[in-house]
Amino acid sequence: MGLLTLASLAWASFLSPTIHQADGPKFAAPYRLKAGDAFLGGRRLYPSPVIQDVDGDGMGDVVIGDLMGKLTVARCETGDDGAPAFGRERPLKDRSGEAIKFHNW
Repeated sequence: MGLLTLASLAWASFLSPTIHQADGPKFAAPYRLKAGDAFLGGRRLYPSPVIQDVDGDGMGDVVIGDLMGKLTVARCETGDDGAPAFGRERPLKDRSGEAIKFHNW
């Protein structure tokens, strides 16, 4: 099973809102997402985010991998205004509690 699921795609619709027009969808301007007070994937080589419910709470968390093989997760939380927000990035860990790192070189 891949990391990106239909359920997470439906939840993630707030990340890239569209305006439906007769000539097809038009995407809103891109913007950088924040994890806590910092930008997601900041100071990393080619960060690649994907939405996945990592903790099973029904809300899509952001998993970020990078060129060097580091994996982090920013868990989805409810912001003060009730809108989804992301907590700070933390290492993604396996079942034994060890940080997951893959070597792609």
